[in-house]
Amino acid sequence: MTQKPSILVELFTRKGVFWIVLLVSLIADIATKAWADVYVRPTSPHVTDIIPGLIGWKWAENQGAAFSILDGKPLLLAAIASVVLLAVFGYVLKADPKRRWFLSALALVASGAVGNLYDRLLLGHVRDFMFFTFDLPLYGKQIPLIGWTIPQKYPVFNVADIAIIAGVLILVAMSFKSDKKKEAAPEEKQAEPATQKEPEPEPQEAAHGA
Repeated sequence: MTQKPSILVELFTRKGVFWIVLLVSLIADIATKAWADVYVRPTSPHVTDIIPGLIGWKWAENQGAAFSILDGKPLLLAAIASVVLLAVFGYVLKADPKRRWFLSALALVASGAVGNLYDRLLLGHVRDFMFFTFDLPLYGKQIPLIGWTIPQKYPVFNVADIAIIAGVLILVAMSFKSDKKKEAAPEEKQAEPATQKEPEPEPQEAAHGA
């Protein structure tokens, strides 16, 4: 009987791809925020065009989530991020080590949550510096069901936000792919019991006269 690997072995040895993607993404987030703190923050509130009409640098200290959701409540957002991280690590623990795309997607979500959580706990706000300069389509219109008005511009964001969105998109794509596989799989046919044929009578040999 094979011994089941411990939780530490399961997390750190067999799920190495998760930790590699997590560390690379987290280092990229923290490094770019440090760079923006030095080079972008002094230019605030000016927008520096990188690709005119598409994207630029703009400094913002966000105390809420995207689109000013839960603005001014960093502790609540930190608590939500902590719950998300616990859920992610739970999925990582149960995941098959061969599901590399699934583990990579979870790592992206985790790295984004950790990166922004680091800012909220250390600074009380999240450092954002990337900005789409074009207007959002249908801006100013209200979504009836949720009562939310589409803003004119997409909010300023950072590498952690990109990692979270990329991870969620990968997970959604994988869920659609798995659903299509289930639909395409042929239904198992129940084997019908074979009807046993009665043995045919053997032909009798003709009687020979004495």
